[in-house]
Amino acid sequence: MIGIYAILFDVAFVVLGVFLLACASWLWIDQRRKKPANVFHKNDRDDTGAALFGMVVMLVWLGALSYRILHEVRLHSDLAHLRPDTVDRIEIGNHAVTDKRQIAEIIGALNHAEWFALQRGDTADKVSFVVRLTSGTQYNYEAARYLRREGAALIWQSVSGWHNGEAFCVRLPLR
Repeated sequence: MIGIYAILFDVAFVVLGVFLLACASWLWIDQRRKKPANVFHKNDRDDTGAALFGMVVMLVWLGALSYRILHEVRLHSDLAHLRPDTVDRIEIGNHAVTDKRQIAEIIGALNHAEWFALQRGDTADKVSFVVRLTSGTQYNYEAARYLRREGAALIWQSVSGWHNGEAFCVRLPLR
């Protein structure tokens, strides 16, 4: 999914988490209300523990989603703020690009990257994609050809393999 559909896909999980957290909170609050002391409730259950467990699970889930979305926003911010004059070289696979005109074209494609939700089987021909700035900063990505339409997926992974985000670039050269 590319663009607004990818954003809506990510936001749907957050909305679902907030809804489930609200349900668990309501259940917990409802269980804590005082019942009249002189009334015997034969089929009364105490679901306070289950409600608290549900709240903790939803908070952890929302925290993980927030972490992923913040990394996605950081990826798009980094790509949008790249400038050709600050880039020393770009390495695509085994090929290094040092020509300023080619760097400007590649940075132009990176500056217009779209929000992207990668699905299994959408990409092929993965290569390393390294952007080295003149300040010494280095951005390590993985670029792959997108199979569903013209363009490439740019994938940002941590050293440990944690998936930190992906972007879609229409005119990103992979050779």
